[in-house]
Amino acid sequence: MSINLNPDPSARTVDYSIDALDPLEIERLRRIIATKEPASSLLALTGEELLARLGIISPERKITLAGMLLLGKEELLHSTVPGHGVIYLHMKDDMEYDRRIESRRPLLALLEDLTATIEPHNRICTLKFGLFHFEIPDFPPEVYREAILNAFTHRDYSLPTPVYIRHFPDRLEISSPGGFLSDITPENIIGHEPISRNPLLAEILERIRLVERAGIGVKRMFQVLLSYGKEPPNYEAGADYVRLTLRSGRGDSKIDEDFARFVVYCQQEGRGLKLPDLLILNWLKRNREVDLTEAKTILGRSEREAHDALSSMVNRGLLEQFGEKKGRVYRLSKMAYARLRRSVTYYPFLRAESAYAEGTVLHYLKESSSRTEARFVTNEIVRTLLRTSPDQTTRILNKMVKKGELVLVGRGRGARYYLPPSPSG
Repeated sequence: MSINLNPDPSARTVDYSIDALDPLEIERLRRIIATKEPASSLLALTGEELLARLGIISPERKITLAGMLLLGKEELLHSTVPGHGVIYLHMKDDMEYDRRIESRRPLLALLEDLTATIEPHNRICTLKFGLFHFEIPDFPPEVYREAILNAFTHRDYSLPTPVYIRHFPDRLEISSPGGFLSDITPENIIGHEPISRNPLLAEILERIRLVERAGIGVKRMFQVLLSYGKEPPNYEAGADYVRLTLRSGRGDSKIDEDFARFVVYCQQEGRGLKLPDLLILNWLKRNREVDLTEAKTILGRSEREAHDALSSMVNRGLLEQFGEKKGRVYRLSKMAYARLRRSVTYYPFLRAESAYAEGTVLHYLKESSSRTEARFVTNEIVRTLLRTSPDQTTRILNKMVKKGELVLVGRGRGARYYLPPSPSG
């Protein structure tokens, strides 16, 4: 449920009558509704009825600020909201640009203009999966359009600064005036309840289907980008700005083709990946394991919800769990690891992990031998030490026996592993 700020700046009326609205923009509004939802009951309304139903005009036939931003005549809009507008820069590199566009047109027209500006530079990567070919754009239109509209919807219109869009070869940066509201941060934005600085404007854009339902748009951006094997959206914020960066998947942050293929594979197997799945899998590409506390932060959800998400991934064969209760961790399943092997950045360190495992077991035994405790380990003890599965533990112990680092006594459940006798003993 959205949280409305009171008063809502976008619901305030401006000192203009309905004549201040551009007839061409009203027609654009109808065309958008007809395209997005041909059966919408809004299309059966007369002009004023439509404007009143959406909140573009008040019961007194005054234009709301939201209505002015969406449909106002450009010269009147500029005098009413001096900060409204956009500056688009097509960047040659991090320092210089080769194209600059500045516009103060109403919002619906701006979105179409920006789409027409970005698309010619929106390159396509073709991903092969068996007999199928999938096209992955640098910047999926549903993502950057949502990001642009969010920048205008949630900006602070009291600030005399336009929205900036910088289009680099490897990324798109969208900066809007005004910091995050309430306690929203870049770290918790994906799980935070939606808050709008301009609730009426957000509601109108939602009703005409230009943006996702409240609280869904940000999640949708994450879902689409991660599904394509791209980096998730990156947010930065200060007291008077929010900047969103969308990476193309070129340059240093390349598309993870194996991850994208894995998403397609799961869809074809009838177990399509949800956003929590994608977020956890994206974490496990770079980290050997995840625990419940980390999952809460990654998902931005409660402990119960994080636990349910992890358990669901275990049940669907995406993860395996190790350890008990508070020490429980989750790792990629054998199936997931086999398909994501080239995506996993910690793979080159498996040899170091093996050395760490062996060193931990030997250290434990040497520490035990200096006290009165038993001078042996079992499969169960090593599982607790290393948080590994029974099979993984058996492989580690057998390898250490083969190398002469341990001596095996007994079999099955009674198997115990000792340090070999010292040469002098």
